[in-house]
Amino acid sequence: MLDRMVEEVTRGSIHALLPDAVQEQIRALPLEAVRVGASNVMTRPQPGDVSQAGRLLLNPCLAVQWLATFEMLDLPRALRVYEPCAGASEPVLLATQVYSRGAGSYTTLNLNRPLAAQLKAKIAKLTIPVTVIEEDASSAAVLPPNSVDVACFHHAVNDILQTAVSEPRGMDTRTVDWWPNEQQMIEWLAEDTAANRLGERAKPALLQAVSNAVDAVKSGGYLLFDHWTWEAHRETDWFPWELFCNLIPLAREWILASGLPVTEVPLPGR
Repeated sequence: MLDRMVEEVTRGSIHALLPDAVQEQIRALPLEAVRVGASNVMTRPQPGDVSQAGRLLLNPCLAVQWLATFEMLDLPRALRVYEPCAGASEPVLLATQVYSRGAGSYTTLNLNRPLAAQLKAKIAKLTIPVTVIEEDASSAAVLPPNSVDVACFHHAVNDILQTAVSEPRGMDTRTVDWWPNEQQMIEWLAEDTAANRLGERAKPALLQAVSNAVDAVKSGGYLLFDHWTWEAHRETDWFPWELFCNLIPLAREWILASGLPVTEVPLPGR
């Protein structure tokens, strides 16, 4: 996987879809730096710079992981993808374009307007139809039943939970500048976790988002989840390390206990 990731990010199909400025930055890196960066992306927790500027290789490498997952599951080539809470992250979009050879389609419920604008600026080279719906993923179902092949919760569990605990506290997550305010959202999530209040807003919001995805995905399709933490956050006093390291197990527990018509299929590797 590491060799393929380096190939795709530096000269392959994923590289070809990146904005010109990003391509130039990657081409300027020594090959060994790209290998180290790709290896970091596959490491849990992730080492390295957590700033937005320090994430040059992150999303292109994650796109390769999503592409490999689509291949492993042998999904339809004319792939119809739903992604709740994409934010400004393009890995699923890039993977959909490459896997479908331009024959797929993509829909996201993307509540935050500034992040949605950032996302659109990153995908100018894509040719697949892309629909961005300005709505909360935990609101009433928007997509028609049985209309997509796969729902990709790409680092979305924490975003859904953060939104659920922040809105009642007065934060307008539709218009707020996300990155400068994310620490406050996470602190509120940690506060509700410590007080055993996740069941009040966070859990129902996630289960509603998952239920909407279950309805939208065709029979035999998949809901795919990923999440990671940054090693640099381990000793940060405001960051709920244990919670963020266990968001997927927590989501699994809630989903399996919910009665939703899903069956867990663990995937090998990363």
